[in-house]
Amino acid sequence: MKKDYLLKKISLKPILFNTLLLFFFLGLNGQEMTLGNTVIHTDWDVCTYYPLPDSHRSKVGVPEKIKQRMESGRGGCATFIVGYNGFTPEAQAAFQFAVDIWSNSIESPIPIRVSANFGPLDPGVLGGAGPTSFRTVLFSGFPSNTVFPIALAEKLTGAEIPDPPSSTSIDINATFSSTANFYFGTDGNTPLGQIDFVSVVLHELGHGLGILGFGSVDNENNPTVGILRNSGFVNVWDNFIENGTPAAITSFPDPSAALLSEFTGNNLFSNGPITTAQNGNVKPSTYAPVTFNSGSSYSHWDENTYPAGNPTSLMTPFIAPGEAIHDPGLVTLGFMEDMGWSICGGSLTVDEFNVDSVEVSPNPFTESVNIKLANGINDDYNINLFDINGRVVMSERFSATNGTITISNLDRLEDAFYFIKITNLNNNSSITKKIVKN
Repeated sequence: MKKDYLLKKISLKPILFNTLLLFFFLGLNGQEMTLGNTVIHTDWDVCTYYPLPDSHRSKVGVPEKIKQRMESGRGGCATFIVGYNGFTPEAQAAFQFAVDIWSNSIESPIPIRVSANFGPLDPGVLGGAGPTSFRTVLFSGFPSNTVFPIALAEKLTGAEIPDPPSSTSIDINATFSSTANFYFGTDGNTPLGQIDFVSVVLHELGHGLGILGFGSVDNENNPTVGILRNSGFVNVWDNFIENGTPAAITSFPDPSAALLSEFTGNNLFSNGPITTAQNGNVKPSTYAPVTFNSGSSYSHWDENTYPAGNPTSLMTPFIAPGEAIHDPGLVTLGFMEDMGWSICGGSLTVDEFNVDSVEVSPNPFTESVNIKLANGINDDYNINLFDINGRVVMSERFSATNGTITISNLDRLEDAFYFIKITNLNNNSSITKKIVKN
């Protein structure tokens, strides 16, 4: 059953703070629902991408499954509509190649609209990108003060969110340097001394799709405290960040010196269940250097943990001349799935657990969940249920009967978004799926 959602809007644009309320009605499940539209203007850098000083030749190519889909000519699982401004033909072709990688990595029924600009930037800056706005999505299963980048909000609600007077809206703004020494080839054979443009675009589009947090520092007015919430809201990324204790980043006073200490303590991780599973069941490290760097700290995977040549290195804060990374990476795609994106071709798996062979129903559930194994195997399974903060709320061992497992007495759980991890104890294969309690 399709889940219905309500929206609020948070727009990240420079200068003022304004709140507008716009009410109209949508028919959802036969009920009249109210849409609240709140606009917040703020000055905030998502990502400013800089090159490393030393060349480092490395190449991570397009994953074979994505490459096959791209070459099939059938079109991707998501449609990107890009408005190009100032691009040379070779730069546009490379940009489109990066777009095609993402469109064959994630799914969305709603077109993802990108405003792409190619022009002079400050010396050393390769480019930057981010969502044009963020929205709350009611009934998402996340805390009510969670906002989602607009492209994800549209995917979750299954509807285009207009930007009046237009009936559509730009989802991602992206700007890239026309003076940087870019390599515009799409083969990943980037020469030493040049920056791979496909990798840079792929990275920045990742931020536009939601790989980013709200953590920041006001260096001009109060550089001794960290800030997490934006007018009381956190981004979906923030819900999954914790330190090594573990303590959720959302649990610290905000703003506070304690929060700044977390941002600069080299001790932050993502606890997303699918993300963690794709990282070998180790929570992936995020970039939290001892000095907070606006545009790189907090909103990336850790550079030292995932250096050039590592399959997870796309969403680290730096790129070296000669480095090519044309793969979003399973850890990053795991986080995309944790926060609500669907993966092109089906959910991510561990050890080739067949996604199509497992059905979890009903979803949403109220009191119980049935797990149906299409192959009918009566093996033993360990079932773990996690909340969105990665806490285990249930862990039990079950034996399948006629290929079915029934989990009862779940009415005690709060109405929320959960992850259910199903592990076959005979061969240690596993799969994690998302379910909603309401």
